[in-house]
Amino acid sequence: MSRLDDCREIVRQLWPYLDGALPDEWQVRVVAHLDACTNCTSHFDFARVFLEAIQRSGAVSLDVEPLRARVVAALEAEGMRAP
Repeated sequence: MSRLDDCREIVRQLWPYLDGALPDEWQVRVVAHLDACTNCTSHFDFARVFLEAIQRSGAVSLDVEPLRARVVAALEAEGMRAP
């Protein structure tokens, strides 16, 4: 697997990681990758700050997938691509 493929896979796992929904093996893999990759760390920092802002807003639901889907759709409508 190339470094870019590895980064893509880690970025895909950031939301489940932050939700505590990854198996232990994946949690270890994400942490190790983030320790070594500043590019992915910026994605992680954004996701963490975004979730903290949502939590502070009081608009948190137990099912965050619909919110995530709306955010991704809005970003894609603006011409951004999901990793």
